[in-house]
Amino acid sequence: MTTKPETKFWKRIKDKFTKVTLTRIEAVTPLGLPDILAVYNISDKHRGQFWIELKVTKGNKIGLSSGQISWHMSHNTNGGCSFIMATPLGRRDILLFSGARALSLAKQGLNLEPCAFFPDPCDFSKLEHWLIDHVP
Repeated sequence: MTTKPETKFWKRIKDKFTKVTLTRIEAVTPLGLPDILAVYNISDKHRGQFWIELKVTKGNKIGLSSGQISWHMSHNTNGGCSFIMATPLGRRDILLFSGARALSLAKQGLNLEPCAFFPDPCDFSKLEHWLIDHVP
């Protein structure tokens, strides 16, 4: 059985963060729900959270379904925070896009300027800090 590219991407990032706990959500979830729920401590009594959609791109296109676009747009419009984390197939660079830009990302693909870019080899500590710093 062949492992899906997003599964390989998940295995690459799942244990790299020290301040954020990543939980992968399986495919039997509601239409459009992202792949990962990320939770972290703000203080002893408060927690922060955000969602991550993993995408492995083939060429310039990022394959977001209409359900995924709708979920990200709605979630961000209602005060939530989500990101689309992409890596080109066969490369190890990581690009981050705000979920609020899901529709633009679906239309423009990798031509859309990412919010952040982490070249290979990825500094996962910097990636983790960037994510925490960009959650409202």
